[in-house]
Amino acid sequence: MIHISNIVEILALLIALYFYPYLRGSFMKWFLPFLFFISVLEIIANCQVIYYKEQAIMVNYLIAIIESIFYGFIFYSLSSNIQFKKKIIFFISISVIGYIVSYFIDTNSISLFFPNLFFSGFCITGFALIHLYSMFIEDDQHKFILEPGFWIAAGVAFFFIGISITLSCNELIRDNNISIYGVNLGNAILRFFSVILYISLSISIILCKKQTKVSY
Repeated sequence: MIHISNIVEILALLIALYFYPYLRGSFMKWFLPFLFFISVLEIIANCQVIYYKEQAIMVNYLIAIIESIFYGFIFYSLSSNIQFKKKIIFFISISVIGYIVSYFIDTNSISLFFPNLFFSGFCITGFALIHLYSMFIEDDQHKFILEPGFWIAAGVAFFFIGISITLSCNELIRDNNISIYGVNLGNAILRFFSVILYISLSISIILCKKQTKVSY
């Protein structure tokens, strides 16, 4: 039950571990624990889908909450605009509260999970696009592509836009039993976007290493 997306997550984790001396002096040091917990939780979720539905639902909620908090923190750290920082805190707080309330209202299904996922994904995508826009207008030489923040924002925006579109089509895919090489098309697309996300995060970690001097 370990998919290619899980393998790419683990590779990103190993890259964060290897380059941790270069990350520990900045907010990017939190990539290591984040990637560790997400990799472990997603492998657990994949393995539990068949046998332990309730636990798998709980793990999915936990993953969504951790991702919301983490990406909110990342864009909070990347921004110098106080008003934007306040908006990040506000919307991420609503998102996390929404996940918690939805889980306790219905712990046996994920019917309430997806509306929250759409909301948090919309907020995080907005943060990412705003950051990309600010980088574009502030850097007339367009060297922002070499900044870790660019790859974080681009990967996150691409990921959440992709999963939102995929989940919107999930009913059509399920009703028509659309698959590719025996894998549900929706699941295959979600894994593809996960691969793109963690490749982007890996690039951001490597770029952070190139811009950081380590003092031992």
